[in-house]
Amino acid sequence: MAESSVQDRLRLYGTVAMVLCACAAGVTVLVWAKVPLAGSPWASAVHFAILTSLIELLAVSLHEGEGVEISPTSPIFWAATCYLGPLPAVVVSVVSGLVSMSARSVCFYIARWWDARTPPPKLAGSIADVVHRSVSSVGAHWQTRPLVVMVMYAAAYIAGLVLEVAPAGLAYYLLGGRFLIDGGTDLAVLPHFVFPFLGLVATSTAVHVGQYALLASSVDPIPGTRGISGFLLRARLVLVETAMPIGRGQLFLSVVALLVAYLYWQIGVLGFVLAITPVLALRDFFSQWVEEKTAYLNTITTLATYMQHYHPYTRGHLKRVADMSERLARELRLPVESIRHMNAAAFLHDIGKIGVSEEILDKPAQLTDDEWAKIKEHPVKGAEIISHLEFLEGIVDWIKYHHKWHNGAGYPATNGDGSEIPIEAAIIATADAFDAMTDDRELTIEWKCDCCGFHPDDGDRPVECPQCGAEKRRRYREPRNQDDAIDELRRGAGTQFHPRVVKAFLSMVERDGIRLNA
Repeated sequence: MAESSVQDRLRLYGTVAMVLCACAAGVTVLVWAKVPLAGSPWASAVHFAILTSLIELLAVSLHEGEGVEISPTSPIFWAATCYLGPLPAVVVSVVSGLVSMSARSVCFYIARWWDARTPPPKLAGSIADVVHRSVSSVGAHWQTRPLVVMVMYAAAYIAGLVLEVAPAGLAYYLLGGRFLIDGGTDLAVLPHFVFPFLGLVATSTAVHVGQYALLASSVDPIPGTRGISGFLLRARLVLVETAMPIGRGQLFLSVVALLVAYLYWQIGVLGFVLAITPVLALRDFFSQWVEEKTAYLNTITTLATYMQHYHPYTRGHLKRVADMSERLARELRLPVESIRHMNAAAFLHDIGKIGVSEEILDKPAQLTDDEWAKIKEHPVKGAEIISHLEFLEGIVDWIKYHHKWHNGAGYPATNGDGSEIPIEAAIIATADAFDAMTDDRELTIEWKCDCCGFHPDDGDRPVECPQCGAEKRRRYREPRNQDDAIDELRRGAGTQFHPRVVKAFLSMVERDGIRLNA
């Protein structure tokens, strides 16, 4: 089944690549037919191609291991378009794409050969060290792929560049833009350059974001989504997670492009040298944003890993509750920001239990009132831990109230009737309760008799200790089957559980099913 899924995704990616290539070819022909060639652009096109090829090598990996990158080349393409015209700019984009991909591939294999040398050469502090780090950096995000995948990847990548450049150049021309290579003695700056240039930037950005959303939604859909609504939801998530955060960079891009075009128009290739500083600053902006996003994910992973090592029985529970909660958020069509953070919130919902004694959490017998009081502190403790992390402050109440009932009962105690409880907390509560009812957590903990300390050497897990006869079963955590757990959710709808969440849960299970003890 896994091989079939890979083949399906490969066919889908091939289809998307062919569609992109067809669209790129069509719009290039349209530009060739509609926009006259300005001046003698090919010598200048070589200059722009060299510059964009070099800047392409400064791309920042967006998702480690997924081949998704962002680079500061857009202002150079925009400058090339308004200076040379759209057709030479298309040639620049194709050449730079081929050159940069070839350079990355070569650097990847050189770095791999260099690292495999035995014994490894002593490089520290030498010129060879600088060369080695540079080569490794250029080839760092390259991946070995089968030839057919490489062809599809290259075709889709270059077609994507063409689709960013050609429609933008056509928009610039139709809006009255003048190409600077023709000279500017009678150029009216606002109507012939600035206003058309804004149309160029808007068109290119819209096409770029649209392509990324289309590819992500088609090739990497959200599990559990269906049809057009699922596709649109995935596209919205892409826009919120990726397009909007780099919007500030896009605004800066337009200023850089104007600077590059003007300087090249006035002083030629030397203008590129003067413009390289803002381009590098833009690259640093992208790099910092990616590092912040990576730090966010690493913090969540670290906290959850610590929780799972501290209390091993939570290992499968946290992942299942997180997946189930995210599916419920999508089912309820919550705002994109809520869906975006739901997985992390559910993954961390029990983080407050690190302050609860293992003897209490792992106790097989009935808990005393004092022990239950300790257990009931964990939502507030978890909220306190998360509140110290600025980028997680939006989920604090989700964690704090995930044991609060819909009718106002539960814990922690509040003066309200439950109306102040975020629906995101109600989602986590429902997923948490269902998994707790159906999961035999006893299976994830090392078997040891609490009375005499007996530990079977053969890995057996008897219900009664063979040495002293003590029962080894958590009486208050006897697992239920799926139907019984669903009936319990139905009975609790409107009292313990939010009725909208229960209704969405039932619809989700009826349509997609649910995996137990995954």
